[in-house]
Amino acid sequence: MEITWHNNSCFTIKDKGTTFVINPEGKSGKLKADFVLSSLGEKETPAHVEGATKVFNWPGEYEIKDVPIVGFQAWTKSKSAENEKEKIEKTILFRFQVDGVKVCHLGELGHTLTSDMLKEIGDVDVLMVKIGKGSNLEAKKASEIIEGIEPRIIIPMGEDDLKGALKGIWSDTVEVMDKLVIKSRADLPEEKTRCVILNKA
Repeated sequence: MEITWHNNSCFTIKDKGTTFVINPEGKSGKLKADFVLSSLGEKETPAHVEGATKVFNWPGEYEIKDVPIVGFQAWTKSKSAENEKEKIEKTILFRFQVDGVKVCHLGELGHTLTSDMLKEIGDVDVLMVKIGKGSNLEAKKASEIIEGIEPRIIIPMGEDDLKGALKGIWSDTVEVMDKLVIKSRADLPEEKTRCVILNKA
């Protein structure tokens, strides 16, 4: 599996048999794929992706090109009495499996996950989480989510300086690379979680 980051929360995922894009937008550039996952939901249309025959933008379970996908309903802010007047939008979290590697993309998530949601999401090898300016998660919530999911690899995403935004969330070594290539589950760290910042493609 090869993971490339374009901007904000947009990624291209490639394996031997398929290519798909998550959350394409105008600033992502010209993209080509077999299908698209969109956290925006059915109210908003993602940017055009050449060759994509299907857009998945609703919660549920589905499979395409031998890629099992689950979409979970979540929100951009915590639902509470204190922020009843604030605009709370829906967002979709996607969990999918490629070449035996389980990946979770948290979309525009803006609240901590309940124990039930964590159980539904299950084991995660690679976690994509939005942080920093323009994110709906402050450092404390992002840390709680990462600790709750316990991924093997974290890929921060967003429009901010990601290295700077990681302060208060991550204190260990951060790797920077152009793309993340995982040839098999044997490439995944067994004990320590890796944090990987991807350069924009």
